[in-house]
Amino acid sequence: MTADRLAPALWDLQVNGRWGISFADPGLTAEQAARIVLAQAPLGTARCCPTLITAPADHLIRGVRAIAGACDHDPAVGAMVLGIHLEGPWISGVDGYRGAHPVADARDPSWAEFEAIQAASGGRVKLVTLAPERPGAIAFTRRLVDAGVVVALGHTAADGPTIRKAVDAGATLSTHLGNGIAATLARHPNPIWWQAAEDRLFASVIADGHHLDDATMKVLARAKGPDRLILVGDASPLAGLPPGRHGGWEVLATGKVVVVGTPYLAGSAVPLFQGVSNLARLVGLDAALAAATVNPARLLGMAAPTIEANHIRYRVSGVGIELVGARVDGRDYPAGG
Repeated sequence: MTADRLAPALWDLQVNGRWGISFADPGLTAEQAARIVLAQAPLGTARCCPTLITAPADHLIRGVRAIAGACDHDPAVGAMVLGIHLEGPWISGVDGYRGAHPVADARDPSWAEFEAIQAASGGRVKLVTLAPERPGAIAFTRRLVDAGVVVALGHTAADGPTIRKAVDAGATLSTHLGNGIAATLARHPNPIWWQAAEDRLFASVIADGHHLDDATMKVLARAKGPDRLILVGDASPLAGLPPGRHGGWEVLATGKVVVVGTPYLAGSAVPLFQGVSNLARLVGLDAALAAATVNPARLLGMAAPTIEANHIRYRVSGVGIELVGARVDGRDYPAGG
């Protein structure tokens, strides 16, 4: 007879939206933000970072203000939000490296812009992904770190010396390493290997079966080691929607989310727990769970999650790992809703 097991509930540093709603939508409401955050609990995630991709400054300000309003209005939402993740707008505008981010809105760092966004968020911006080759990005990184913000490198075409300068300035994470990258690269060196070899960087990866193949995932996991690998869900705004075209993005029958008419991925529709199951086949269950619990907490300088605080119930069988349910902040959720 198969018995259920317990583990700490998951932490996800990258949740972009759900049900056709993006946290970067200019019309985002506090109610919508709350629904998306609370929807993570039945998926096994107790703590998350609402993530805003590259957009005009006024869109970002309205988005973080709506998230802040949701946190202030509902203590359950406030408890689940670790902080806000700005994935852009200070990223590469080069095709491939920018991924699905709108090229017109990719721009150089501006401290005044960051201060305006941070003020609107009520100080909740805790993680910023940027391209260190952008003019002013190294000094910007130092200021962010001095302000208590974790800096990640992502959607970047930076060379090795620039990556080292960014890490010297305090950057500590590679965002979805192996993705947000050009389709054609030099065999070596290139931005993937420079970041994989930089021992001071954690690396987040997306293990949804679409973003990285097993061999690449295994190599990156070995390069980073069990203490510096982080799993993220990278939930697309199309997560939770059926296959089909939804505006400029499309959910394929396989569950892959792409920019219509291109091979470019546009986030994931696969829950983070499935990523844990996928990664466990390659590195073992304990390491896979740590990548979605202990390691994100370590990156953010927070206490590690415990079973006593929030937990998931899962079942191991011959076909993999199945989420049974979750207990988040005193409430029980069956898997999926």
